[in-house]
Amino acid sequence: MANEDLLRYVLIGAAIVVALLIRLRRIGRWQRLRAGALWIVPAIFTALAAMILWQFPPHGLEWLWVAFGLAAGGFFGWQRGRLVEIRIDPDSGFLLQRSSPTAFLFLGLLIVVRWVLHGAVGLADARWHLGAMLVSDIFIAFATGVLGAYRLELYLRARRLPADGEGP
Repeated sequence: MANEDLLRYVLIGAAIVVALLIRLRRIGRWQRLRAGALWIVPAIFTALAAMILWQFPPHGLEWLWVAFGLAAGGFFGWQRGRLVEIRIDPDSGFLLQRSSPTAFLFLGLLIVVRWVLHGAVGLADARWHLGAMLVSDIFIAFATGVLGAYRLELYLRARRLPADGEGP
């Protein structure tokens, strides 16, 4: 491993640790949930993913790999969304969200799984001839699925809250 590669891995690892520490500080704190704005991040990321797929489109059966990445991301995003607690603040009437420690562990697990899969797919590339761009497309689709399903799950649960909270 060259010094440049080692430096790159150290910097990526440090960035991930900093991001996880920031998330760890927020665990257990109630934060305002703006249900009307949940669509923005997935829309931007979907547009970026579409531009990349348009620029470097998979061919033939490679689309199945990309679809699998999107479906797997959707599953994990939905599971992550289920781990977030949502309630209505009785004083202000605002929607609030709180991540559980399990959600933090799940996020860390997703990072580890992504790192392991990236290495495994890279090794399998020699056998299955996936190609670097297809591997990137699969992970882009996976991230799009995670973001979209996570925020969709939050939106659907937040939308149901007022109906569930109404008295007799």
